[in-house]
Amino acid sequence: MSMGIKARKRAPAHVPPERLYDFDLFGDPMPFGGAHKMNHDLIGKAPDLFYTLRDGGHWMVTRRKLIEEVMAQPNTFSSHAASPHFDTVIGRIKTPPQDMDPPEHMAHRLLLMKFLGPKHIRALEGRIRRLMVELIDAVLADGGCDFVAAVAVPFPVKTFMSMMQWDLSRYADFAGWAQGIIHSGSPMRSLPYFIRMRWFLKSWIRDRQRNPGDDPVSLLLASEVGGKKLTPALVLDMANLLFLGGLDTVTIGLSFITLHLAQHPELQQRLRDNPGDIPAAIDELLRRYAFVSVPRRVDQDVTLDGVLLKKGDYIVCSLPDASNDEEALGTSAEVDIDRRNAPSLIAFNTGPHSCAGAALARLELRIFLEEWLSRVPPFRLIDNYTPRQVSGALFALKDLKLAWQAD
Repeated sequence: MSMGIKARKRAPAHVPPERLYDFDLFGDPMPFGGAHKMNHDLIGKAPDLFYTLRDGGHWMVTRRKLIEEVMAQPNTFSSHAASPHFDTVIGRIKTPPQDMDPPEHMAHRLLLMKFLGPKHIRALEGRIRRLMVELIDAVLADGGCDFVAAVAVPFPVKTFMSMMQWDLSRYADFAGWAQGIIHSGSPMRSLPYFIRMRWFLKSWIRDRQRNPGDDPVSLLLASEVGGKKLTPALVLDMANLLFLGGLDTVTIGLSFITLHLAQHPELQQRLRDNPGDIPAAIDELLRRYAFVSVPRRVDQDVTLDGVLLKKGDYIVCSLPDASNDEEALGTSAEVDIDRRNAPSLIAFNTGPHSCAGAALARLELRIFLEEWLSRVPPFRLIDNYTPRQVSGALFALKDLKLAWQAD
């Protein structure tokens, strides 16, 4: 159980007994594939909205229609202080605008669009493609690699460092911080890496105050909300989100997509022969392997799915479950890149708090598949090998060992 948060001994009085279900999102690491299976199995076994005594006690919601209802009411289901798992010995880890509510949320989110909007993202394509070619060239002749270490981590880390105009010679530091934060298995174990990353961000902000440029931090420091400039402290907290959101989404997405292709050579070959199918494949694989559970704090008494939730309750929305809800899909949740009339992708969340960096993530994933499938021969998992997986609020692969026939 992460961060020493103990299970409640009994449910609050307002929780109906039939809504109790024993589920530990932050429990022991799952065997390979177990995290997704554990969550997907909740649909049909557990109530669509249930209360677990684990991890301090919280509600859990699995059905897409209920998650959309939660996300559409940001003033009732608050993003601020939304999970006790973000309380640490150094205080609460802040990630504005992600942890802001209206109206502050949108005002600050719009600032991110100064460098995450479609126009700015398109300008990065050449640089991102060159980086992917370099990463492929570094492993191609070896006949295999640990994909996570060789590609899935360095690709978004170097892309992000380049966008932020940071010195690429410090890549090893950033990769170490990213690996430690993403693959630690709990916020507490990730804390030392987070602190080191934060020290760097503080020094960078001080430098940009003295020497402003056209990088994202300089743009934020020069920005105003409500006629007031952003403070360096707020810019630092926003940089937390940029670092964490800019790395884990792409690293984890790359890993699960590549794992599926390694296990399904027929889809691998289809995308080699038909690169125009790559965008549909990305969305379908992100749906099937959605990996984020999103916390919220109930800010006022509300009824959801016929159940009273009280102010101060915590609720966790399982995007892996919502993405694989066959009731919402209207058909099987198995991978089908020809899927028709599917609901919009929810893996990046939905509503006002949908991922601001989704366009950049999709661009990186598309470039990866275009270059990887055109340059790397058919690949597979190495023999007698099982990838290691991290479970929790984020599902991730710790390693992914691939093999192919080198020239």
